[in-house]
Amino acid sequence: MTLPSGQQLTRAAFFSLAFILAARIFAMSLLPLTDPTEGRYAQVAQEMLITGDWITPRIWMNETHLPFQGKPPLYFWAAAEAMNILGEHEFAARLPSLLAAIAFLFLLYHVMQRYGGVKDAGLLGVMATVSCGFFVALSGSVAVDMVFSTCVAGSLIAYFAFICEPDRQNRRRWSLLVFILLALGFLTKGPVAIVLFGLPVLVWTIRWRDWHRLRDHRWIVGTLLFLIIVAPWFILCEMRNQGFLKYFFINENLLRFVTHDYGDAYGSGHIYPRGSALLMFLAASAPWSLLGLWRLIRRKSGFREDCLSDPRTNFLFLGFAAGTLFWCLARQLLFTYLLPMVPLFAAWVVLTTRTDANRKRLLAASAVLVTATAVVSTVCVPCMRNVNTTREIVNVARRLDYDKQSREPLVFERKTPYSALFYARGWVIPHPKEPIQESLRRYADKERSALVVVEARRKKELSKLTSGCWSELASTGEWVLGRVLFRN
Repeated sequence: MTLPSGQQLTRAAFFSLAFILAARIFAMSLLPLTDPTEGRYAQVAQEMLITGDWITPRIWMNETHLPFQGKPPLYFWAAAEAMNILGEHEFAARLPSLLAAIAFLFLLYHVMQRYGGVKDAGLLGVMATVSCGFFVALSGSVAVDMVFSTCVAGSLIAYFAFICEPDRQNRRRWSLLVFILLALGFLTKGPVAIVLFGLPVLVWTIRWRDWHRLRDHRWIVGTLLFLIIVAPWFILCEMRNQGFLKYFFINENLLRFVTHDYGDAYGSGHIYPRGSALLMFLAASAPWSLLGLWRLIRRKSGFREDCLSDPRTNFLFLGFAAGTLFWCLARQLLFTYLLPMVPLFAAWVVLTTRTDANRKRLLAASAVLVTATAVVSTVCVPCMRNVNTTREIVNVARRLDYDKQSREPLVFERKTPYSALFYARGWVIPHPKEPIQESLRRYADKERSALVVVEARRKKELSKLTSGCWSELASTGEWVLGRVLFRN
């Protein structure tokens, strides 16, 4: 089969990028928040905006606002400011992730184009990254992972430019960018940003004995910049929340790697066998992980040639390999932790694609994958609007309750979803996970009725209420809305 010309492929690639960006904005605008992650982080940012407390992120748990000490506030600051400018809706809450992804792709394009050493390396690197569906999915979600990945993968890409740049002054500029990105990564997720950057850099420096280049780092200015960006918030947060530093650095960033019961206050991770991160990485970097495995199996000398013998490809290889192995040590982790490794792997795939013909095939395949992803997401978004969401049922309840002078309490059966707290702040009743009878008992003496939302498959729980006090009003998606009358 004859491939299109290079110019035609370039146009097709840019068209597919524009298409996927439009599709992502379309999905970000229409899809409701999912629980628990999107609802949780959007609610934290919303609370920060409404209360004006930009020091202590807060989260509703067990009928009270608790300081959210599991993550630093950079994402919450960005999402709260976006909601302040654009309004309190899903698109604003997701916007920081999209902007972070775009910023990273610009950095990747510039570095790969200048230092990749192969034709169209910048465009190939961007296309290989975007054609990984996992990267696209997280580029428009309410989660810290895309911002964090931009900082960590961006610092490694900037360091790649640092080691490739022949001019000393330019190297020092790249060095400053490394310090800034590491500081922002620290302010997004903590010291793990330093670990994921430092491991591959240390191993690469030892492997290539490149100690002399370290003298070109802006150690004094860079360290000062790092401290200026990072230290003020940690100091202020500890002053307002005694014990924060101990919990954050010891429990969240040390004990979680050595013990199962590390005092997790928020329960966000899942338990997996050690080594599971390797399978997660292969899935996150698909389909190019299959290509990488095929190359290594097909050529006996492939591993040494593609991973060890060249300083540039070796650095990118260590970037995603060291990070993946680091997460293999943890049992409590999330799939999204592997995101920073994906663009480094994509860049490595580009540099280890040896011939012009194969690079053309890679670009063509990437354009097809990106376009297909955009088409599928655009078609599926209208069908997914009511899947696993509280937005529509809250809107139905709001319409039914609109004309009442005294608004009825809105109560969710079992546990109040985080997204419901976002969509109906101040109206929905936050409560711990408990039987619906227990939740309603608190309001029986002071309210005549309450609106109750239950999962459709759990409507039988309402049969346990006194006969005649329950009436079904509406249903949407997986939720059923009813009214409970209290017999005072």
